[in-house]
Amino acid sequence: MRQVARAPAGAQGINVMPVNPPVGKQRAAAHAASAATVSVRVRNLAQLLNSLDASPFWDRDLDAQAAAFIEEEFSENRSAAQWHLHVHASEGEDLARDLQPAVEHYYARMAHSAGLRLREQLQLGELALLGGLVIFLLSMSARGILERLAPHGLSPLVGEGLIILAWLALWRPIETLLYGWVPLYRQRRLYQRLAAIQVTVRMEHTRAEPADVVPHRQDLNAACDAASRAAAQRKPTPPP
Repeated sequence: MRQVARAPAGAQGINVMPVNPPVGKQRAAAHAASAATVSVRVRNLAQLLNSLDASPFWDRDLDAQAAAFIEEEFSENRSAAQWHLHVHASEGEDLARDLQPAVEHYYARMAHSAGLRLREQLQLGELALLGGLVIFLLSMSARGILERLAPHGLSPLVGEGLIILAWLALWRPIETLLYGWVPLYRQRRLYQRLAAIQVTVRMEHTRAEPADVVPHRQDLNAACDAASRAAAQRKPTPPP
């Protein structure tokens, strides 16, 4: 007799589906695993540094062109969670160990400078907003006083002009506080992330020929030339 497996009581009609993580967690995991890699090729590692700076290597500035290239490349990969910088060079192997702290120090200082500019701009925006509020109140108060003092009513040109002046006094400070800080914030954030990049130096040494290869090659060329001249001399002269 064939036996038929039966479902447990109370479990009939229930389909067990695999439990998948929420979409938000999947995206967060994918973002955490994403990485961006930028490769830089130089002949000597010293080319990445400012040649006019005579301070110790770890406290030196990066070369302006090298820093601009690195910032531009990584700014196009802001969505990546991890950034890696691969430097390929054939000379300057003694500087490879100090390149990571040099990059960290440079961009940490740039992030600090951007933070100071951001703070200063916000403070100026707050002061400008206070000044704009004062001008706004004075303009609206002057408009009300002139309307009461004018025997035939305030001229539309003067009234509208005071209203425009009042709103213009507030427009620039409000724009600064709402939108003007965004570029500096993004720049500071870029520098902070660049200060945390992982730098990998890969030395690509060129294989030098042994010292005796060039003389042997010259002797071989001379022997070939001599054989060619001897063959030309043995060649019979055609009859006239």
